[in-house]
Amino acid sequence: MAIVLVLTILVPLAIGAGLLLMPSSQPGGGRAAALVGTLLSLTLALTLAATFPAGTEGYQHVLRVPWLTLGQGAQIQFAFGLDGVSLWLFTLAPLLTLTAVLASWEVVTERSSAYYGLMLMLCAGMMGVFASLDVVLFYVFFEFTLIPGFFLIGLWGGPQRREAAVTFVLYTLAGSLLTLVGVVALVAIAHQYGEGRPLTFSIPELTAILSNLNWSAWNRSGGSLLQPTPQALVFLLLLAGFAVKTPIVPFHGWLPAAYTQAPTPVTILLSGGLSKLGAYGLIRFNLGMTPLGLVDFAEPLAVLAVVGILYGALVALAQPNLKSMVAYSSLSHMGFIVLGLVALNPTALDGAVVQMVNHGISSAALFLGVALIQRRYQTADMDLVQGVWSKIPALAVFVIIAALGSAGLPGLNGFVGEFPILAGAFEYRAAIGVFAALGMILGAWYLIGMVRNVMFGPASPRVVERSRSLSPVELAAFLPVTALTVLLGIAPALVLDKMSPALVPTAQRIEHARLVARATQTPPPVEPQPPATTKPQPDPAADPSVAILRDPHPQP
Repeated sequence: MAIVLVLTILVPLAIGAGLLLMPSSQPGGGRAAALVGTLLSLTLALTLAATFPAGTEGYQHVLRVPWLTLGQGAQIQFAFGLDGVSLWLFTLAPLLTLTAVLASWEVVTERSSAYYGLMLMLCAGMMGVFASLDVVLFYVFFEFTLIPGFFLIGLWGGPQRREAAVTFVLYTLAGSLLTLVGVVALVAIAHQYGEGRPLTFSIPELTAILSNLNWSAWNRSGGSLLQPTPQALVFLLLLAGFAVKTPIVPFHGWLPAAYTQAPTPVTILLSGGLSKLGAYGLIRFNLGMTPLGLVDFAEPLAVLAVVGILYGALVALAQPNLKSMVAYSSLSHMGFIVLGLVALNPTALDGAVVQMVNHGISSAALFLGVALIQRRYQTADMDLVQGVWSKIPALAVFVIIAALGSAGLPGLNGFVGEFPILAGAFEYRAAIGVFAALGMILGAWYLIGMVRNVMFGPASPRVVERSRSLSPVELAAFLPVTALTVLLGIAPALVLDKMSPALVPTAQRIEHARLVARATQTPPPVEPQPPATTKPQPDPAADPSVAILRDPHPQP
């Protein structure tokens, strides 16, 4: 099955490269090849998921091939494998790409072969990140996703597409360079203090070495921004690139322009898939290799996560444009994922990883609805698009299910992820939980308000004039994500049975780090002192002189 894993990545990569070289001689050229490549990759990914054993902590379907040999036998490898955390994210990437390809079917006519080729290469890059077991390979795929993302935004986006594409690249590169320094530091520290272990770039080996490192400075807690411990400093370097990619407020400056200027099918990949690369990096590196750094900075990160939840929700609430509203909604929901990752308990951690998958599905469905509305009415202004239910009830049903799933309605997928995050947030800090709950309320407010205004009520003139039923291709795009929105809400064990066991080692490392930090911060107990010895005082009653002083006229 290891060969199947590699083929799952190579198929979209090879077909994508071929489409880039193929001239677009006719409108829509290349879309059939893109559809075939995406379906084949998704089928292979589902095969890997079906054969993945439940209850397994370690990696499965592992393949290691030497790439570069360095001194003293150290190797950089083409190393791939999946565990319960990466399995479903790996499968999510071709699913989102299938949705994006079908959403583009009737829209992209200029340079379509290059468009679909870049889309497939972005899919391959995302899968490569999730499957990499070598830090160098991980970083190569992590940065590779910038290239197709830049061109998809810059060539096929809106009026301000070039500025949005440049901002996207500059933000991501700036953070990624710091992350690269952090990765190099991890490798060097593991080699220097790993008790004679050879230089390694393997993610599983680095995780094991750094968890048992015999270096007192590495195992010390109490770091701060001004005086970080070695582990806290590496944690911050790693965080830089992952915080931008996720993004965590205030490192989200690229998101509004990129999400709104990119073609809406491309936004499906940016929001549903690309943002998960940052969160996945946090799990693999920050939580897995520097848990004491996480403990040191969990509280400020939890505050930033809550700020992102509330900021995204409030800005989404004020948006008149449907696409902008969904973009800021995505930012808010990524805040929930970050909160779950930094809340220092297994309940929130489980919820965060499940929500990474669920948010990818829900955001894809919402942006797909935006794409179909824009296609029909040439606008996403919610004041101009009203009463869709009366003209296209099928479209309205799909969007309503996606909105309710995103809002966390019990029985749909969003609830399965956000409820454990909220419970874990209350367990971590009650105040954090209260503000996160307020974010959920605001999320339900703007999503239900969107449903009420856009889907119901009297049809606006533009809706009356330009409505047309969903085509078979559009129905095919909606069906998988809608079915999963319902299925994962009813039967979350389909994901959790294979995901949760893989999170146990990470949760144990975090708990151990909490105990170390607690021991560091607790002052040593004060040893009891023996009572002080005092000179015995004379008994006044036994001293005649004292008795005389007390009674100047003693009785004879």
